[in-house]
Amino acid sequence: MLKFDHVTKQFGELAAIDDVTFEVKPGIITAVIGPNGAGKSTLVNMAAGSYGVTSGRILVGDTELQKLPKYRIAHAGLSRTYQNIRLFDGMSVVKNLEVALVPPRVGSLIANTFGLSGRAAAEERRARCHAVLERLGLAAYAERQAGSLAYGQQKLVELARAIVAEPRVLLLDEPAAGLNHGETEQLKQHILALRAPDLAMVLIEHDMKLIMSISDTIVVMNRGRVLAQGTASEIRTNTEVQEAYLGQPGAIKDIEAAARGRRNRVRIREGEGLTWHQP
Repeated sequence: MLKFDHVTKQFGELAAIDDVTFEVKPGIITAVIGPNGAGKSTLVNMAAGSYGVTSGRILVGDTELQKLPKYRIAHAGLSRTYQNIRLFDGMSVVKNLEVALVPPRVGSLIANTFGLSGRAAAEERRARCHAVLERLGLAAYAERQAGSLAYGQQKLVELARAIVAEPRVLLLDEPAAGLNHGETEQLKQHILALRAPDLAMVLIEHDMKLIMSISDTIVVMNRGRVLAQGTASEIRTNTEVQEAYLGQPGAIKDIEAAARGRRNRVRIREGEGLTWHQP
């Protein structure tokens, strides 16, 4: 389980995260959504060690991540992807995955490199990487330079690198950003296939159609605080969430009424409620 326990993050006088508490349970997909500037990516960056925590705790099991450097957070079982692709462009796809499998101890690394078991360990790592690439439909690109792949393929390579070490917690920071409809659907199926009893998944995304179709529970952030938490149907009908996204209570009703008054220009299905197109 990943837990944010009364977490606060200050940037000078600005409270980017303000006393946030919630849990991400294994076996389900938890989405974190909110308007731009709500604090979503700040949460991910704190959990992964990119930002320090002003106060509070972030835990994986009993391990307090806010006390650890990045490499020990990774060894604690947390892995992530990025909003902007961060692959090693000049390295092959398979080597991009191998870097996530470096042994946790320097002594083990030296033994694997120079000892009798080095060749066997390297072969095992490579086989493990190829299995993950096969799982994501990337096996044919294993020896290609990562930077030569299409954008959507690079996004999948980032996902492959995040899961190759079999993490306990997986943070996906806007994995569908920049993808077309077909690529997003493919990504959706891969994420659903990752759901497992021993994996806690966090999905941060602006594509609300994807969020509503894939999430077991949704945490809504606004101005650094948790505004609401619940299932997709509960969040869709929450008036406070509508206000945060659209600016005022009941705004969605006004928008639907205006659309019905212009039937020749705008088609709208009555009764569907909030359609979740991020403004």
